[in-house]
Amino acid sequence: MKMKCLIVDDEHIARKILSDYVGKVPELELVASCSSALQALNNIKKDSIDILFLDIQMPDLTGLDFLKILPNRPATILTTAYSEYAVQSYELDVIDYLLKPIDFDRFYKAVTKAISLKDSKVDYPSTTSPSQLTDKLFIKADSKIISVAFQDIIVINGQGPYVQLITVHDRKIMTLQSMSKLEELLPANFYRIHRSHIVNINHIDSIDGNMVRLKNHTAVVSKNKRDEFLKLIDQLNLLGD
Repeated sequence: MKMKCLIVDDEHIARKILSDYVGKVPELELVASCSSALQALNNIKKDSIDILFLDIQMPDLTGLDFLKILPNRPATILTTAYSEYAVQSYELDVIDYLLKPIDFDRFYKAVTKAISLKDSKVDYPSTTSPSQLTDKLFIKADSKIISVAFQDIIVINGQGPYVQLITVHDRKIMTLQSMSKLEELLPANFYRIHRSHIVNINHIDSIDGNMVRLKNHTAVVSKNKRDEFLKLIDQLNLLGD
């Protein structure tokens, strides 16, 4: 079954680009393309929406304010030209945060996260409501399924066919999983700085050369990832003058 998508953006060109991108992905179906949050609300009332592509800066009602009043939120991917809302958006449990201009590769990565999240809900039944599942990762470890809040994960280290998750409580969880597959399930505040390291940007204490310090742990930035990583940090306004 295809995932139903709704696009909300006050710019015609932005809506056209996203509509074309949705049309390229067989798993997606575009329900409507709206120019305002109020118009989108009517569509959400009429149809069951799986993925919401939402701009932030819009007249009358911003995308973030719209999310705050929206009951039973669909999986939401923010699309905006402004990076300063990134941290605030994470608090609203969005799937991803795409900075305009958006290329198809980045769009597809965000969509893959949404699809993986939906699949994970099927694989791991729970008494938790679907809206609450967006802030947790369910992994198999020690012959059971363990729930880990995304916000608690500091760094993820690849160790051969296994990955190790380290949390704020210095808890270490080992699971048989590929780094690439796990990366698809993570929200936008996680970044793969090395083939063996994925870091939670919200827990970075400092960056010194190619060394990233997170609480009591360190991770190395690979040469081919360093420029892209620093550019991302700069976009999130985390760099000083």
